[in-house]
This record gives sequence, C-alpha cells and structure tokens, in this order.
Amino acid sequence: MVLRWHPLFRLTERDLDRADEWFDRKGGRIVLFGRMVPLLRSAVSIPAGASEMPLRRFTMLTAAGSGMWNALLIGAGVAVGERHQEVFRLLGTYSAVVLGALLIIVLGVAAWWLRGRRSRPGRA
Repeated sequence: MVLRWHPLFRLTERDLDRADEWFDRKGGRIVLFGRMVPLLRSAVSIPAGASEMPLRRFTMLTAAGSGMWNALLIGAGVAVGERHQEVFRLLGTYSAVVLGALLIIVLGVAAWWLRGRRSRPGRA
C-alpha cells in the first residue's frame, strides 16, 4: 500500500524491505523502550504492525515498557511525596527535551536522506 504513494514519499520497494529488515532486528528494543518516550510511545505501533511483529510479542513488550515507565513515575511520586508538582514540572521538561531531540533527529535524517536521493543518478 505504501508503494502506491511512492512519488510522494520517494520510497522504493528496496527502501521498505531494508526498513522491514531493520525493524525485524531492532523492533523488540524499539517497542520496549519506545513506550517510555513521548510521541514515539504512540507511533511505535505503526512499524510494529507494518513489520508484522507477532501480536503476543508486541503485547508483552508494550506491557513491559509501559510497566517500567509507570513504575518510574510511581517511584518518583513516592520519592517526592507532597512535592509532586516538581515531578510534573520535571516531566514537562523531560518531554520537551525528548521531543526537541527527536525533532532534530528526524530533520537531520530527512535532510541526509533527501541529499542522498538527489545525488543518485536518475533522481531529481
């Protein structure tokens, strides 16, 4: 289905195969730790589904990653007790830093990818 939109996304079947192979190798870690990263937490399901990650494995990794994230938040809440507003402030800062870093990474990868696509013969 994605190949139908290849002029828009500039993807080839080879690109998709490489991405699928990469996710097959690294997908477990991506799902597990992705559940602890804002924005990625929601988006990680898309490549897992596209890569046909077994539902049982995906569910177990999601439960483990979400459980670790929630345990961290609960532990932080217990540690600060009445100063819970500090946890919310820190989480806001953490989310902003992570989102900023992800944006920079995505823009860098997009620039690198576009530059590589334009330098190949037969590409505009």
